[in-house]
Amino acid sequence: MGDGLFPALVIGASALPAFLLARSFARDRPRMATVMRLVGLAMLAGALGLAWAGGDRTRTFAVAIAMALAVNVLALLVLVDVIRRRRGGR
Repeated sequence: MGDGLFPALVIGASALPAFLLARSFARDRPRMATVMRLVGLAMLAGALGLAWAGGDRTRTFAVAIAMALAVNVLALLVLVDVIRRRRGGR
């Protein structure tokens, strides 16, 4: 397997749980479902970016930073949704 292809496959496969969670949230929590779909898409984009980087350290670093930022911003949105639901908001 080429440099960077194995990590790309692992990241791509790890996006599946995000899509499954989105599907389970779709009816009761549509906002959370949307965020989880976006997490899955960010992970797939990161996987494609890692495959594109092909083991080049500079490209891999840039892709990793972009993916980390995207996933963490989306994680904050999940946290905000959880806090709102606990406080009784919608």
